[in-house]
Amino acid sequence: MMRTTLGLLKAMRQRGEKIAMLTCYDASFAALLEAAGVDVLLVGDSLGMVLQG
Repeated sequence: MMRTTLGLLKAMRQRGEKIAMLTCYDASFAALLEAAGVDVLLVGDSLGMVLQG
């Protein structure tokens, strides 16, 4: 998958394209979202803190 840069996001916005950004809480979920073609992955670690302390 192509790396998403700020320049690419800006160009997408200027063209009026929708940008998909989802939160992933672990590596397996990140792999699924990347395979699905999500433009930006927001990494959240709050689940790890809750489960593992």
